[in-house]
Amino acid sequence: MLLNFRVSNFRSINEMVELSMVPSDLKNSVNIIKKTNPEANKNKDYYALTSVAIYGPNASGKSNIIRALDEFQRFIKKSTDNKPNDSISLYNPFKLNTESLTNPSSFSIDLLINNVLYTYSLEIFEKEIYNESLFFFPKGIRVKVFERDGQKIIKGNGYEGIFETIKQRTNENQLFLGKAALENVELARRVYQKIDSFFILTTDTLHSNEFNKSFSRLIFNESKEWQNLLKLSKSLIQKIDVQVVDFNENDGKVKTFHLNDLGEKIEFEFEEESSGTQRVISFIPAVILMLKMGKTLIADEFERSLHPEIAQYILSLFNNPEVNVNGSQFIFATHDTTLLSPENNLRRDQINLVEKNSKGETELYTVSDIKGIREGNFEKWYLEGRLGAMPNIARETFKHELIDFINSNNG
Repeated sequence: MLLNFRVSNFRSINEMVELSMVPSDLKNSVNIIKKTNPEANKNKDYYALTSVAIYGPNASGKSNIIRALDEFQRFIKKSTDNKPNDSISLYNPFKLNTESLTNPSSFSIDLLINNVLYTYSLEIFEKEIYNESLFFFPKGIRVKVFERDGQKIIKGNGYEGIFETIKQRTNENQLFLGKAALENVELARRVYQKIDSFFILTTDTLHSNEFNKSFSRLIFNESKEWQNLLKLSKSLIQKIDVQVVDFNENDGKVKTFHLNDLGEKIEFEFEEESSGTQRVISFIPAVILMLKMGKTLIADEFERSLHPEIAQYILSLFNNPEVNVNGSQFIFATHDTTLLSPENNLRRDQINLVEKNSKGETELYTVSDIKGIREGNFEKWYLEGRLGAMPNIARETFKHELIDFINSNNG
């Protein structure tokens, strides 16, 4: 499970922000997963939220938090491909502060793997790894796996005789974690694979025509497991009532079917369906798969083109303890305030709010950080501005400017 993700000096994020899946209030047992570490001292328990939402006005930095996770994951998977002197694609510092342009970008993540806590951290410049470290906590005790300061890499636990070989093969712009994972060092491989398992959908990916079509290359698989997934996806899509009674793949293309006035199946091209129907057909299998495998789904504006009832139903699946039995998590950035309505039963610590300060820096906080706010109608309070992170529109000023423009003489 993902417990925490921290990032600083990345795009609109200057000072460190933390996206946390750790519940702030254990007295409220709603929408949390409990994992017990049997090897820990005093039988240490870990708790994680099943879902978190990220709200805020346009250009506040919501998408940059999702993007930070996405590019962090990509770099971990691809850094071993870097040649000497190649630039590090992950390095994208905050541009509105001259000092930040010469500072490293930092990323840190807390993961629960087999009920043991792992913390992986990274600091980078344009062409070099500045710092890198991996720690884990068997029996609740902090143990170093490795620590890196530039090209000085210090051995920790679990490497035996292979450490020097990996060290010599790691360039200044490559991650030691990636190299160690490729060499099948168990502790490094666990962290690498866990981060790699996140299913991250940025706006560029999720809202592209290619994504809507590409699921067919996966879901129409002849294996029994994928056939069961396809059957269940069709069942849910029929129950959502988008009037699609079936869909199949033919020569790499998805075909949908509707009933005509005689009750006969009529074939349609996938592109003939509305954007909302395409989104339902392409996104539902991903949701079911994440719940089945207990993985983390991260999506930017997943609700776009979806009816609010459908978006709320998808969210409810992750928050339902009878459904989400494998510890799956859902992280999403959204503008859909209906997801905040009382019937969705979101906790205060599940609602992240993002806004920019006077310096143009993205800041993040949760509703549980706001004094005086208890459980209640978060949708109403957000729309009233009580929770902050709302767009500031100079309505009256612009109205008069618009009236003057409209009434002005042309030429």
